[in-house]
Amino acid sequence: MSIKISCVMASFLGEYDFSSTDKVRKFHRAIESFLNQSYKEKELWVISDGCDITTSEIRKYDNNPEIKHVHIEKQPMFSGNVRNVGCIMATGSIICYLDSDDMLGEKHLEAIANGFKHYSDNNIDVDWVYFDDYVIYRFHPILNYILTKEKRDVELDLGSIGTSSIAHKNILDISWVGFDGYNHDWHFIKNKLIDSRKKYQKIENTEYFVCHIPKSVDS
Repeated sequence: MSIKISCVMASFLGEYDFSSTDKVRKFHRAIESFLNQSYKEKELWVISDGCDITTSEIRKYDNNPEIKHVHIEKQPMFSGNVRNVGCIMATGSIICYLDSDDMLGEKHLEAIANGFKHYSDNNIDVDWVYFDDYVIYRFHPILNYILTKEKRDVELDLGSIGTSSIAHKNILDISWVGFDGYNHDWHFIKNKLIDSRKKYQKIENTEYFVCHIPKSVDS
């Protein structure tokens, strides 16, 4: 039996300091990258952070059973409550994350599933995995093609690892509640995954593309 993977996306497409440009187009790009995955046992939970734009745009996928949507009251910026709703709703045995302005290569979820299966087949207990990602500096929005990318080696420290670089089992005591503010993803990883002594390994061949970064041109 294959592993079902739940992908969680927190979405607020309104304006805020240092937000990405052309957010609606990138939101659909992110969803399409999920739908184009080679791995089929999957679902995407889009959590609308009090965002009417998200709630309106997600209706385009009403006929796709892989796309799920929940609208919640607006939370403070960088609140862990938004992703936590997605984790509660997730029905997969593995949870990963996708930011609304990022994108996935088509074999990303397959690599995650293969990573967990590899360790399971070798009797190695793993609660979560981490992996390298890619930074996209230039993207062609019409041709839907990456023009400039750079692999980023992820380490287990502040400023290196984030939600773009992890996947974890759907375990009840993994909660985002209380992890708020800037760098909330790092504090979640450090406290809930690393310091809690949950077992982890690194995996290869993933394809997460981080697009909203300083000095990027049009990603």
